[in-house]
Amino acid sequence: MRKIHQINNFANVCGYFFNAYMSENFECNNGYNCKHPQQEETDTNEATGKEIGKCYAWSCPLGYEAGEDDFTDIEIDQNGYTEWEESEFIVVDDDKFFGKAI
Repeated sequence: MRKIHQINNFANVCGYFFNAYMSENFECNNGYNCKHPQQEETDTNEATGKEIGKCYAWSCPLGYEAGEDDFTDIEIDQNGYTEWEESEFIVVDDDKFFGKAI
């Protein structure tokens, strides 16, 4: 089932999320970084030449940024959230991502 998650909460359970400053000594997107191979939003570490993904609700390969309509869609679990805010929420198919709804 598709479910709305606050992006910070989702990042805490996503296995692709990491902080490039802590692991690469590279400041990128305030530490909201993504290792997913399909993440297209990246910065390049000039010292190493390595591309570092950026974690955003609107560019996440695991879901899509929630829009206002998602908060009233009966086919989406709103997860207790009632008010939309731009760039703050992501919709993920929990069955596919977690193997079962959480």
